[in-house]
Amino acid sequence: MKRFLSLLLAVLIALLCSTIAFATDEKVISLIDESTKEIYVVIPQKATENEVFISDILCERLEQIYDVDAKIAKDNEKISGNVFYIGDTVYNKVDLTDKKAGSYTITAVDNGVSIFGNGNRGLIDGVYRFLSDFCDYEVYTKDVTGFTDEDVLSVPADTNIEYAPFFEYRKVDTMSSNYEEYCRANSINANVNVPDSQGGVIRYISYFGHSLTRQFCAKETYFDSHPEYFALHNGSRTGDQLCLTNPDVLEIVKQEVLQLLYERCNPNADLQIVSLTQADNQNYCECENCKKLDEANGSHAGTMITFVNAVADAVKEAGYDNIGVDTFAYQYTRACPTNVVPRDNVIVRLCSIECCNGHTIDDPDCEENAEFLVDLQKWSKICDRVYIWDYVNNYSETFLPYPNFQVLQRNVQIFYENGAKGDYEEGNYYMDICNGEFYELRSYLLSKLMQNPYRDDYYELMDDYLLHVYGPGGTYIREFIDLITKRSVTKRKHLHIRQQPADCLPGITLSEIKKANEMWENAKALAETEQQLQEIERSELCWQYWKCCRNKSEFSPLRGLYNYMTEHKALYDKIVALGNTAVGEGEIKYLRGNEFSVYFLPPTKWESKYDGKFWHALDPMAAKLYSFLDGIFGDK
Repeated sequence: MKRFLSLLLAVLIALLCSTIAFATDEKVISLIDESTKEIYVVIPQKATENEVFISDILCERLEQIYDVDAKIAKDNEKISGNVFYIGDTVYNKVDLTDKKAGSYTITAVDNGVSIFGNGNRGLIDGVYRFLSDFCDYEVYTKDVTGFTDEDVLSVPADTNIEYAPFFEYRKVDTMSSNYEEYCRANSINANVNVPDSQGGVIRYISYFGHSLTRQFCAKETYFDSHPEYFALHNGSRTGDQLCLTNPDVLEIVKQEVLQLLYERCNPNADLQIVSLTQADNQNYCECENCKKLDEANGSHAGTMITFVNAVADAVKEAGYDNIGVDTFAYQYTRACPTNVVPRDNVIVRLCSIECCNGHTIDDPDCEENAEFLVDLQKWSKICDRVYIWDYVNNYSETFLPYPNFQVLQRNVQIFYENGAKGDYEEGNYYMDICNGEFYELRSYLLSKLMQNPYRDDYYELMDDYLLHVYGPGGTYIREFIDLITKRSVTKRKHLHIRQQPADCLPGITLSEIKKANEMWENAKALAETEQQLQEIERSELCWQYWKCCRNKSEFSPLRGLYNYMTEHKALYDKIVALGNTAVGEGEIKYLRGNEFSVYFLPPTKWESKYDGKFWHALDPMAAKLYSFLDGIFGDK
């Protein structure tokens, strides 16, 4: 009897296991396995250029990742096996007509998966979302790509991903964001010049910013003959702002904008933008009419929004329905007006230039951020299209550590929660001449947050990036980032866009400096390729630059004059060897390289703005002194 019961139990367990196995198989659709030699990507019989383009891309990626032969077929052909259905095929059961431009769905079907999207970018973003979620395909930088090492691909049978963009406009600044594959893979839709047939971008068909007096009612054209068109500031006319209440100025700008639209408007684009934005100075008009209008609105935005509204009305009356007319809420126009409301086709770009990047925007103990949040909330109540122009960079000393990783996710959430429709995270846009620190990492993370500010894998994304870009040593770089993040701010010290070395990493201890030195040495020791080592050394510049400015560790003058001069010159040579010609934004920050400054002055004085100073005459002395010391100590 016992033997019978044992046998019965064994049979029941076997049956249960087989049932579980069968149920598991039922819940998964296998697209590619070890035996797959070819797979089909099916497109509509009358496919659009967009559908053909992204299907070709999908075929390339499947062949790259899984070593299969991926072929294109039409949806009126009979295809056997598992299939990718791309675009509005007969198998698509989804209607996105009323969804936001850029929305997409990824849906499991009986023998494969269907991906569909609307607008110029929806389908493309959907395909890259699939590649990321199911194939681990990531484009970390223009030089570093990763994907799964598995040779099988399957999707749950109940897969039904529906996505609508959090932000219609998404832009970051890195060297990589100038490359199409990086932008497509990371859903950036504002950087590169991509035709609509390949997804397109949201284009500024005017200047991107500071267009008034440069592009529209230009100083060079009108100032000499009509100074009254320009701002009356401190009692005299200045050519670098307009008088926005002058009716002739309004008529000139209207006609120039309409002519621009006639020449450049693309009726098939989801959105194009014309920028009517103030020049980058404080010389706003103080004439009687402008002053009266501004005072009535409690802000200089009173004249700006009234002016831009009038141009936007002309654009709408001319039938340009896919054009946004944008302006700044920037410095003197940042405060929201009280008696004028932006038109529906007006975009207000709210700029956070005064904010602290070490505290979140909603930190009540950070005064400048609290003030910005109030302005954001006020603008979002009267404007349906607020765009954020955020600053995540040290423009003065770009090589210094900029530990703001702890605020990025919450800040993007705050922008979204307060109605922002677009997000431009201005970073190191001059990276081709000044590339160090972690600017590529920062922009990669921000691109992911713009896609979904509420994703719960923010730090896993960081770790994944560090592993692929820096190699095994990325774990030590993560430790360094955590260390400097902890020392980014205090209650009294903040993190601004022109941070100086004396205010950078407040409160860091000698033991922490020693630990950080060890972290970088460990990271370099684990580099597996020359590219990984170069990436580590490039980012290490931020730590060496800070130590040199602060006379810490190997840069301490207590270690002797010869060592002091040698380490300064070695850092300068490393900066140059890694392709850098500047240490910050603008021509005044170009490296000048004269010997006295390199040997004796901190890196903040290696800049071209110090050319012509008396220490140029000291170059021969510095060179001779170093040669003399090198003869004594150089071989020791």
